[in-house]
Amino acid sequence: MNEIISVSDLVSHIKSVLDSDIDLSRVVVSGEISNYTHHSSGHLYFTLKDNKSQIRCVMFKSYALRNTFEPKNGDKVILNGYVSVFEDSGSLQMYVNKLEHDGLGDLYKKYEELKKRLGNEGYFNEDHKKDIPTLYPEKVAVLVGNDSAAMSDIRNAFSNRWPICKVDYYPVPVQGNSAHIDIINTLEKVDKLDYQIIILSRGGGSFEDYAPFNTEELVKCIYNLNTFIVSGVGHERDFSLVDFVADLRGSTPTQAVEKITPKINEVYDDVLFNEDRLITLINEKIEENNGILNELMNNKYFIEPKSLLERPSLLFAYYFEKLQSFNSKFVELDNTNNNYIIRMKELILNRINNYKNDIDNNLKTDAIYINHLLENNKLLLKRYSTLLEAYSSNNVLSRGYSLVYKNNKLVKTVKDIKVNDELDIRLLDGNILTNVKEVK
Repeated sequence: MNEIISVSDLVSHIKSVLDSDIDLSRVVVSGEISNYTHHSSGHLYFTLKDNKSQIRCVMFKSYALRNTFEPKNGDKVILNGYVSVFEDSGSLQMYVNKLEHDGLGDLYKKYEELKKRLGNEGYFNEDHKKDIPTLYPEKVAVLVGNDSAAMSDIRNAFSNRWPICKVDYYPVPVQGNSAHIDIINTLEKVDKLDYQIIILSRGGGSFEDYAPFNTEELVKCIYNLNTFIVSGVGHERDFSLVDFVADLRGSTPTQAVEKITPKINEVYDDVLFNEDRLITLINEKIEENNGILNELMNNKYFIEPKSLLERPSLLFAYYFEKLQSFNSKFVELDNTNNNYIIRMKELILNRINNYKNDIDNNLKTDAIYINHLLENNKLLLKRYSTLLEAYSSNNVLSRGYSLVYKNNKLVKTVKDIKVNDELDIRLLDGNILTNVKEVK
């Protein structure tokens, strides 16, 4: 009967066998780098692979400092080192002490060649990219792996930043030889629906994991979409061909959401601030124009009833009648051939004309300014009306949600509900009264 040993004893024995093997103590092996990480400690961690197998590798800082280039995913390299077992995890890995560049891997070469050709054909041109349709999206479609970490990140980002947006999720395969076909079919279907924005996303992975997002067919499909599309593939340093053809790139799934949504708390604060500012500006303009009207009404040469101010046409008729009256009196005075009276007439007429010109100029200037102010305020009012409509509970209810009240207070958590409580469920077109049988 064999002796029962611990896991650590087994791993230690395997390590000693490998370490004593002369052939494994000095190994020269070629392959392609993927999953590359340059750790803050200075150590390099990556996977070396070919078309059939792969092995984990580590290159400690003391050896990494001797490298003549910075490795990256897709590099084809030749490694010198030895093979052993890392006892803490029991994993087989190669300890690298020399790394030489052996050209780019075939997969990365094909990627670069396709990227260059599609770029030359105009698929990545900036002038083809669409402008973001709205700063306050109401309806967004998301294509992402089902129940993936990327889907969870996107849900959290929308919930934290812009929860009033309706977000529909369309699960798609994000790796595999035929994944790009499913993505294309789903994109073409969603593009015909009434979405303002589409997000195409997946989480991080190795370079080969992004293969579906580096296909010519998917690039051309995205290029021909009518809907604004945002890519959110991988991590910040990862790029796929989808990133170059999309209208907007997010370096991660979370940043893809951040690129197209505001923070709801900041928008709410802006609405309140601009509401106060708008009221202040309107009140100031009213006070300013009241002062102008009072000055006109108190002018000793032009005293007219307040009722005339309500109708501008009557006000101008009143001024015209005054001037006609002055003219008739001056004609009578001319007949007396009195030089003094004639001079007085000229002085008074000049003063009247000066007042008339001043009033005309002031009225024109005020009219232009007031119209300009009103147009600006109309635009502001329209913008804030749109935002207020977005905050409206009816707007939320119209999208299929409901509000639950207990004793006329909104219920926000199940902790506020007990068995046999009477609840008022409010829908868009009516209310439902119900009693609680169970709380989960």
